[in-house]
Amino acid sequence: MTTQHEQFDAIIIGAGHNGLVAAGYLARAGKKVIVIEQRDRVGGACTLEEPFPGFTMSPCAYVVSLLRPEIIRDLELHRYGFDAYVKDPQMFVPFQDGNYLFFRASTEKTIAGIRRLSQHDAEAYPKFLRFFERASEILNPILLEEPPSVADLAARFRGEDEEIYRYLMFGNLYDMLADYFESDYLRAAFAGQGVIGTFIGPKTPGSVYVMWHHMFGEVNGEQGMWGYVRGGMGRISFALAASAEAQGVIIRTNTPVAKILISNGRAEGVRLESGEEIRGSAVLSNAEPKRTFFQFCADADLDKGFLKRIANFKTESAVIKLNIALKELPNFTCLPGTAPGLQHAGSCDISPTPDWAQNAYEDAAHGELSQKPYIEAYMQSATDPTVAPAGYHTISMFCQYAPYHLRGREWSEAVKNEMADRIIATMSEFAPNFADAVLHRQVLSPVDIEQRYGMPNGNIFHGEITPDQLFSLRPTPECARYRTPVEGLYLCGSGTHPGGGVMGAPGHNAAQALLHDSSTQS
Repeated sequence: MTTQHEQFDAIIIGAGHNGLVAAGYLARAGKKVIVIEQRDRVGGACTLEEPFPGFTMSPCAYVVSLLRPEIIRDLELHRYGFDAYVKDPQMFVPFQDGNYLFFRASTEKTIAGIRRLSQHDAEAYPKFLRFFERASEILNPILLEEPPSVADLAARFRGEDEEIYRYLMFGNLYDMLADYFESDYLRAAFAGQGVIGTFIGPKTPGSVYVMWHHMFGEVNGEQGMWGYVRGGMGRISFALAASAEAQGVIIRTNTPVAKILISNGRAEGVRLESGEEIRGSAVLSNAEPKRTFFQFCADADLDKGFLKRIANFKTESAVIKLNIALKELPNFTCLPGTAPGLQHAGSCDISPTPDWAQNAYEDAAHGELSQKPYIEAYMQSATDPTVAPAGYHTISMFCQYAPYHLRGREWSEAVKNEMADRIIATMSEFAPNFADAVLHRQVLSPVDIEQRYGMPNGNIFHGEITPDQLFSLRPTPECARYRTPVEGLYLCGSGTHPGGGVMGAPGHNAAQALLHDSSTQS
């Protein structure tokens, strides 16, 4: 039990991966740190659970790429059990006419597959990739820095790069795909990549940026790649926790926070729901911004204009997650077989027409469940047998759209099952054995994701990653650089620059902000 008299240099609310990253950096700088977590385990949405006996799954996060290599190095995560490998193919897209596309780890192999369907698009594909590679060259250096202003950001794109800025900030992916590709196959395959985790459609301005957000990462030094973490995504958080504890960080689970203690405009600690108080020189909140200010700082008498801006921070979500135990892998009509093959090794995207994701979005924009949902499915067990019993498999299905706010009804078990049945039926159109292969299923609606993992409205990024909510605007100008209107209170979660995903950058940057401030004050 921490005594009321013990003083910490930093109290971190939330043992999600960003909170653990912040703790690791602060402890390595000699700070006395405690991390307080309401759940029974670390990791937040990037953890491991066993929803069915013998099947290990990460409930929300499912693949790695965005985790910054600097963080992996600095916090020695490989020493503490982190082990990632590139998934190949990166993406498998089946089509209704029996054709399919593989997007391989090798660009040359990808081009060879595209050439079967369109010589023009085989030549256009490297140019398409180069657009995002150039965007990464410009933007990646600011991921581990305090965000630039919008004006300073624009100034980084000069000459020919101005076209990249225009596309990223104002363009929509649907039109961009039409500019690059003549084939509906290519346009269909990529359309969903501009909406992942975001309540927009491919025709919405900003969807090009959303696609870039999912392309700037790397795995084991291979740029732009996605991969699996051996044993499941929670191994990242477990490695971060072990690394932090080795530096003296105290991590307490099953310890919900009731409020942040504020005196004379300064954060001085936290009060737990148990009534216990923990005192510290600084508090870092890994909780999302609305919960931080409206719940933990409810009696802090904050500026009403600031609170209105926090309230207006867009956190709508339309994501539903299915975690499923299978007795056999999907047997795709276009590429038959239930033995692990290329069609099972990467992600399977159900996006067979250019308008598929847009139509799914338009259903949700009217408050309805998508008639034909966009599906991104991952079968990690096909390449990592440690996550399922011998002879069985897992599939993680990240699907859109299932709006948090439904028209005329509330989320219930019946609504969850209705959407899950629709998703399974859609998958079965491409793999007819799929429905019968399902042994168990866990259905996480946007409401479940909010309640279990602290994500507002089920938004996996703590707030939309559209251009109007990025850089010096995220989540508001007053706290975009991790400090807040409450002295000594910092934000370290995905609601700050550079946004969501298992990246660690917000935690790193918030820790650096605190270390900078404490060095200038001492």
